[in-house]
Amino acid sequence: MLSFSSIVFLLAGPNVRAQTDECDYFVSWVEVAKETYQKTHRIYPVPDRLKTQAIRYMPRLWVSPGSWRPIYFKDYLAKSILYRKSDGHLLTESPTADELAAMTFEEQCRTYLDSEEIAPRSTAPIYVQFYRDKKPGDPSETWTYLKYNLVFDWSGLPEEFSRVGKVGVFLIRGDRMRWHRLDIHMAAILAFDASNRLRMLTLAQHNHQQTYLPGEDFSPDQRLRLVAAKGSNELYLDNGEEGAVSHRVVPFFDKVAYLIDPEQKPWLWAKDTTYGPNAGGVEIPLEPIFVKPKHPLADFSGLLGPPHKFFGIYTGRDGPPGFNYYAPPSYISLADFAAMGFWKEGDNGLLDEIEPLIDGLENSDWEGLVKVMERRLSEALQRN
Repeated sequence: MLSFSSIVFLLAGPNVRAQTDECDYFVSWVEVAKETYQKTHRIYPVPDRLKTQAIRYMPRLWVSPGSWRPIYFKDYLAKSILYRKSDGHLLTESPTADELAAMTFEEQCRTYLDSEEIAPRSTAPIYVQFYRDKKPGDPSETWTYLKYNLVFDWSGLPEEFSRVGKVGVFLIRGDRMRWHRLDIHMAAILAFDASNRLRMLTLAQHNHQQTYLPGEDFSPDQRLRLVAAKGSNELYLDNGEEGAVSHRVVPFFDKVAYLIDPEQKPWLWAKDTTYGPNAGGVEIPLEPIFVKPKHPLADFSGLLGPPHKFFGIYTGRDGPPGFNYYAPPSYISLADFAAMGFWKEGDNGLLDEIEPLIDGLENSDWEGLVKVMERRLSEALQRN
């Protein structure tokens, strides 16, 4: 997943790309696939039985002490200003969600939002969408995908990262705890089979993801226990650890070898730190909000936070587009997205299969990777 949240990797892939048109490079790349997927797979209006299901399976969330807490997007909008990208001209104060949604794709691309800092409330929203998609590896069976997203006012950087990353941060002189505004791509996606049995969980983490199986990786009989990493806000499973937990991070899936094998450290890497309920984490009560189609939080093609270029080059400090812009066209399907996250630490057999297919962000054989990962996930689901 291209999550856009807390990109510390200042010199990797599309992060080093001068923007020559009004629309963000990634948004332009995935727009057609995103729109097609939303129109053909989105479940809306959400029936009552699915609303009940979303509430039943709604995760519990802990944030790390001294880090960010989730906010309401409507609070951000109420204090925001819509600007034109080209010259910073003020267009609208306190735009409503409906006003932003009514803008065309091209109009949105020409704009960005900015706001004063937003105070979190005692509760936090968790934004909900439902989709119908195939069973991984079997398009004849339809599954239901329940996607939860969180919103943080700021994205910070992971607690630890490579020397190259440190040099980039020094050159740009960004605030490590305030790397970019509006961190929205943290997602937890649950998949249910045709009999409504929970079959898997996918967590979006930086610009990659990880898929877990119930019974093996988490208990299907209790609400998920998620913890947001300090600074970066990225979501991880809590397993009851009594101390801080370190999680390896890479700039994008093409560096997945380091996630699987710690000996294969790339020149750009990072480590998140999480503090769960037994390590001083703070639980945040959550309120479900069902997002309607075209809502700007999910589908805005401009920037929901201000841009911050370095001599015209994208560095990861721009505010994000809407959170439905989450994956390259080759695996924007939630089923394929889940498959791309089905890796486990120590699985060198997987590395042997996929490394010949990986050659950077733009030259990797993404369709081939999806097929390999989908086959392995399908086999695991049959055993589970």
